[in-house]
Amino acid sequence: MIAEPPAVERKQAPAAHGGTAGALRIDRRTSLDLDPADLAAFDAIVDTQPGAGVFASRAWLSGFFEEPPAHATPALLLLRDDHALRGFVPIAVRTSMGHARVSLLGGGLGSDRIDIMAMPDAHTACADTFLAWLAATFGRTGFVLELRDVPAESPLWGAVHRAGLTRTTGVTLGVHEIQPLPYLNLLDRVAITSASSALDKHRRWLAKRGEIRVELVREAADAASAFQTLTTFLRARWTGQGGSALEDMSRSRFHERVIPRLLAEGRLRMLQMSADSRPIAVFYGLAAGSWWGYYLAGYDREWAGRIHLGRLMLATAIEQAVCQGATEFDFLKGAEAVKYLWPVRERTTVDADIVSLHAGAQLTRAARAARETAAALVKSVRGWRYSS
Repeated sequence: MIAEPPAVERKQAPAAHGGTAGALRIDRRTSLDLDPADLAAFDAIVDTQPGAGVFASRAWLSGFFEEPPAHATPALLLLRDDHALRGFVPIAVRTSMGHARVSLLGGGLGSDRIDIMAMPDAHTACADTFLAWLAATFGRTGFVLELRDVPAESPLWGAVHRAGLTRTTGVTLGVHEIQPLPYLNLLDRVAITSASSALDKHRRWLAKRGEIRVELVREAADAASAFQTLTTFLRARWTGQGGSALEDMSRSRFHERVIPRLLAEGRLRMLQMSADSRPIAVFYGLAAGSWWGYYLAGYDREWAGRIHLGRLMLATAIEQAVCQGATEFDFLKGAEAVKYLWPVRERTTVDADIVSLHAGAQLTRAARAARETAAALVKSVRGWRYSS
């Protein structure tokens, strides 16, 4: 078994690179409880990186701390200098084949984008400090840093490159998948209006079906009710097709926990559309600063008939974001065709493993590579059969 570091551990890290922060140390915490000064700095850091920050907010992370991923121990690494909190990294640690497997908490488990979080002048220093901490903490047994849904522009990739050039923190990098994340610049009003006008016919059809109301949820009880309605819509949508993500009871409990906390932190953007008081569509969104993110949406398909109600709900959410002063509407993970009805741009996230040079960790890397090769071979053989 791996001996994990104590609940609070301080390790001196190399000096910061290219910023005003000095040398950093790490405090490892096993809860999200912070003193007032750290709490203010924590929330400020989240707001400087809204697209990833909302998935590193205390409200969102609380769901993982209260019901951790299987066989994993969640922790919060606070990176600070002599004056203040400079960054933080939420992680999960588990033991496998005698070495540590470390991930950014939430990546691959419902957080569409997760990253190391830092003040603008401390990104590089925090990333280097984090990798140095991994090497110092798990150097004897080896480690695999499993990065899932990490932005392509993350400072971690540069830190990995620099670590690969040293003997003390030597690592190898294996990339598994790259995911597109379309987003909409809300300052381009002409393009947004043009895309929205394509739905005018469906708006007229909708108006004939009853009195339509769209409400931004502001109370915890209403948010809970809207989430249950959304769950019902998604269950009907995916019946016979593998079921919706919310059919997993642990995921459903996660959202039931975090939704009221997101609301309390001002990060929830849940809209409910009703026709004559009957809920017909729900939008579950997130927000940080001037950023809105589209996490889930669903609608009553039987009631909608030929009306493109799902698209209308998205268009309404975009309009609400504009009215509230947002400058970006992020469609988050996935390349579904409906997202490209708007003049979107794209970012990407990367799934990769960072593997220390320890034999046990490298064995895990080789085993995964063998499994992926076998899976690719099976897929190609099936494709050949069906095309023959």
